[in-house]
Amino acid sequence: MAVWYCEAVLAGKVPACIEEIQACRRFLDMRKIAQTAVGAYYWSDAHIVDVCSFVEKLPHTKAFEGSIVLEPVQCWWLAGIFAFREAETGLRWVRSVSFWVPRKNAKSTLSVGVVLYCLTCEDEPGAEATISAGSIAQANIPYGMLRKTFKLEPDFVERYGVHDTRDYTEFTKVDARITLATSKAKNLDGLNPHVVLAEELHAQSQEVIGVLRTAMGSRRNPLWLSISTAGRDVNSAAYEDWKFAQAVLSGRMRADRAFVVIYAASKEDAERRFDPRVVEKVNPLWGVSLNPASLDEEIIEARKSPSKLNEYLRTRVNIWSRAAGNLIDVDAWNACEDTKLNLDAFRGFPLFVGIDLASRSDLNAAAYLTVVDGCVYTTGEYWLPEKASRLEDDRFADAFHQWHEDEWLTLTPGGFIDYKVILKQILAKLEGHRVIGVGLDDYQANLMGKEIEEAGYTVFIVPKRAKYLTQSTEDLIARVTDPRLLQHDGNPISAWCAGNVVGHWDANDNVLPKKEKPGSKANIDGMDALIISNALRIDWEAGVLGQTDKAQPLPNPYLNRGLAGAAA
Repeated sequence: MAVWYCEAVLAGKVPACIEEIQACRRFLDMRKIAQTAVGAYYWSDAHIVDVCSFVEKLPHTKAFEGSIVLEPVQCWWLAGIFAFREAETGLRWVRSVSFWVPRKNAKSTLSVGVVLYCLTCEDEPGAEATISAGSIAQANIPYGMLRKTFKLEPDFVERYGVHDTRDYTEFTKVDARITLATSKAKNLDGLNPHVVLAEELHAQSQEVIGVLRTAMGSRRNPLWLSISTAGRDVNSAAYEDWKFAQAVLSGRMRADRAFVVIYAASKEDAERRFDPRVVEKVNPLWGVSLNPASLDEEIIEARKSPSKLNEYLRTRVNIWSRAAGNLIDVDAWNACEDTKLNLDAFRGFPLFVGIDLASRSDLNAAAYLTVVDGCVYTTGEYWLPEKASRLEDDRFADAFHQWHEDEWLTLTPGGFIDYKVILKQILAKLEGHRVIGVGLDDYQANLMGKEIEEAGYTVFIVPKRAKYLTQSTEDLIARVTDPRLLQHDGNPISAWCAGNVVGHWDANDNVLPKKEKPGSKANIDGMDALIISNALRIDWEAGVLGQTDKAQPLPNPYLNRGLAGAAA
């Protein structure tokens, strides 16, 4: 049923949004790999049949009577979580699940079944489930459904020795427990969940989410299950998860241990937000748990009130409130790709270099840019410490390891970036080229500016402020729309960075490229480096490189103090 559903979506027989189509294609591709029996995971019919059978023995707790009957799309969701198994251990392969689905699509009903199955049927010693929510009222939605399940199913209670209290539920015959997590992060110490159900992730704090993710580290087969509609705060932990899911579905990031599904209206669909055909394709249980007639009143109110319209967009077609727009269209960026592009082919042409030195424990980037007959050509280079936390996070590990294996990314020894390694590789890359200048942020210039100058290259400071970067940013945005004006090497890390960068405008219409929110794990370092290198090119072509406050040359220490030992 799961495979049939995905094939029907790809064949256009089921109304589906872009992200669901991507998710179905990704699922079928992973299944094809799993069936080869030579990879890290395999496909198991038995496990998906088992979990579906388990869930269909559970009762409906609201709106419907009798036992649950799974829809094809729900069979697919469960298959995405449980059908892939580790080749070495037979344990569940998927460890992180993100469902972004509008309201009234039975998310909570299915998630309750997943939690109960993980606690009672996965043979996890001392299994714990934590229900995380932004408030007690929100947590009580799934917890209340669990408790009603126990009342309706005395056989279940007897089989697993269910003992329900005000603060937790124990399953005495399988040594399992369910607890709630709605307090501040400092009060969550001691949790060791096998499964976390993050109910309405958009309403939860970054601090609590961080503590719960860390708490799962000692489990042999953890499952992070987040279910949510779009939210209002793009500075939340949830929006970062949303962007991560988009990157995985679009192929910009690899995360084999994550199963992600998004149902959301596109920009074009948003203009037809009241069209039943649009609403249907972003609500997978349209006509089942979501009654089309019930939307009529909401639509009437949304047409009259801006606030009701925003809520309609958020809860019915899954559009985030106040989300900043991406500066660079990723499809357009990909259209400018030339995987045969090699920097050595441009020896003799002017070369501009932008370097973005980020955190000692995170991604660092360099962009090399040249121009020939009006077309900009660029390649990227990236570094990450081999013990960086990214490589221990199921959301990012697969992608970064694959990028390293494909030689797009250099892993430096230890847990902190070694700037000497970066410097050595950059200087080796520049040898024999006609280097016009190397650009660094003013906060980073002291890390390697002196050494680059000593190697014979001119270093310029390019501050990361809107007034200095607007012209370069707008030039790149325009060039990306036409492959005749921009060509890049197809580095997948650059594509990921391009999809993460958003624009922040000031009162003078200057634009500053930024992450969606401070501290986000969605890197933009590659675009920062590219924009710096392009700023040098623009000033050079205008004949003002080093003459304006846009690109100030780094002060030469030898001009101030002379050569060491000269006085002697």
